[in-house]
Amino acid sequence: MLIHALVIVLITTIAVVAFRRLYPRPYLGIPYNVASANRISGDIPNLIPIIQETKEFSQSIFTVTTRNLRSPIAQLLFPGIRKPLIILEDPREIEDILVRRNKEFDKAPMAIDLLSPMFPKGSISQYTTPELRFQKRVWTDVMNTEFLQKAVAPNIYKATLELLALWRLKGTTIHKDQPFNVLEDLKNAALDAIWVAVVGDEPGITRYEIEKVKRQLSSNHGHKSDEILPRGAFIKAEVIYVTEAIARNSNTPVPKWAQKLETYTSRYRKFRSTVTDEITKAMKSAVDRFQRIETGGLDTTDIDTCMMDLVLRRQIVEAKKAARQPSNPVEDQNMLDEMFVMLVAGHDSTANALAWFIRFMEAYPSVQSQLRSTLVDAFPGPHPPSAKDILGTDIPYLDGVCDESMRLSGTTKANLRQALVDTEILGYKIPKGAEIFMNYHINSSGIPIHELKHSKSSQFASAKRGDGFEGRAGVDLHLFDPERWLVKDEDTGKEKYNAYALPQLAFGGGYRGCSGRKLATMEFRIIVVLLIMSLDFVELPEEFKTWRAIEKVFRQPETPYAKIRVI
Repeated sequence: MLIHALVIVLITTIAVVAFRRLYPRPYLGIPYNVASANRISGDIPNLIPIIQETKEFSQSIFTVTTRNLRSPIAQLLFPGIRKPLIILEDPREIEDILVRRNKEFDKAPMAIDLLSPMFPKGSISQYTTPELRFQKRVWTDVMNTEFLQKAVAPNIYKATLELLALWRLKGTTIHKDQPFNVLEDLKNAALDAIWVAVVGDEPGITRYEIEKVKRQLSSNHGHKSDEILPRGAFIKAEVIYVTEAIARNSNTPVPKWAQKLETYTSRYRKFRSTVTDEITKAMKSAVDRFQRIETGGLDTTDIDTCMMDLVLRRQIVEAKKAARQPSNPVEDQNMLDEMFVMLVAGHDSTANALAWFIRFMEAYPSVQSQLRSTLVDAFPGPHPPSAKDILGTDIPYLDGVCDESMRLSGTTKANLRQALVDTEILGYKIPKGAEIFMNYHINSSGIPIHELKHSKSSQFASAKRGDGFEGRAGVDLHLFDPERWLVKDEDTGKEKYNAYALPQLAFGGGYRGCSGRKLATMEFRIIVVLLIMSLDFVELPEEFKTWRAIEKVFRQPETPYAKIRVI
């Protein structure tokens, strides 16, 4: 009987211990919701209804944790089978982690788990390793300003003119004096621009849309059963699939396994096959062209028409100089994935940021008017300015508008890092392996923090260039105000642009920041100038004036509508 009783006690003890291990296990010292720590489900019951209501995953996390606890750092608690997620909302400390503390923080496993099934060899899906450093070096020159302005800017300019032609047609015919959804058209234009920039071929999506509207307006309008879709339509379908799959699987209880299972579906296989085939065609054409050129002729950048050309040409030059056969680029999974990462991220993020920009212009007519006046002064000619003029002319107010759009739109709302060592954030102990979820969206003043709680490197940076949050730039951060990025030049008395007015987190930062930042900012600037000098975004009906958003991979307006007047 005694043995029997001891066995029962032992089994009961094991069961109790095992059950207790299902409860969240918070990190010591970092704020968290006490009630959530006392239930197996942690913060999830608080989180799910807010996500369902707002359609914003990241904002819901901040609402449940840092906002609820009135702390710039807090924990999101999960059942005990998963470690807590550390939530960080202080922009200065986030910038410091991204830019100056790369030895302490790297890409987080949660982000890798979501992205690697779609882009296994893309730099966005890898930890920082010697292999990654080599891969990033290979692609460094495609983001060289001179190359972008020569080979990429003209294609962006052309895609924007086609977008304007489409909107003029819509604005004077089928949508005359009526609001219409602009996001799809922006995505088409951005995809036209980024695809030709990456691989050199024109998808022709916007031109197709123009012809479709013309057919609708003609006497024999209608869809023809034998109509041939542009190649861009097939590429677009795959881009949509990728973004939808990542968004869908990231909202499941186990994102890692949901995304892994995605790779066994027929839809995923179709995606990989279509993308590989399309990029392979472009690669073979470029390789054939370069292999017919003598080595000396390959040393010039004048023959590069796109990013792929530059990378392939250099690989062929190196192989010829070493008297060996160049590797088959079609079998280079790193190159294929890197190009598709640029395609997906480069078009979707830009299109959403532009949709927010148009929404800001409607909501702040005085800003729109001042921007247009400033641009007319800078480019007084009867014809639209060229891409070279747009990129080469110093216009501080335009710089301010572009940066303010990126800041307030929060297109990339948040991102993840993992602690590589035991470290500290704002005075709190952060154990090695902890994952940090950081808010990139600077749209409120945040919670005051004593200066000595910031890291030494953050304090040094603030002492060197000032803390923008304490000055003019940090006032009314919920409002769209381009002048927060402008200061008076002490020598000339004129306004000049100050890139350091506030932390710029829209593209992340540091070694693991967005590699396409230069391309995106160049594209955004060209499109903004041509839009504002050609169209007036007039007041919308009340039902379209909401600031609600939908967060998928990127954050987009819930009602991305515009009502335009052709200038």
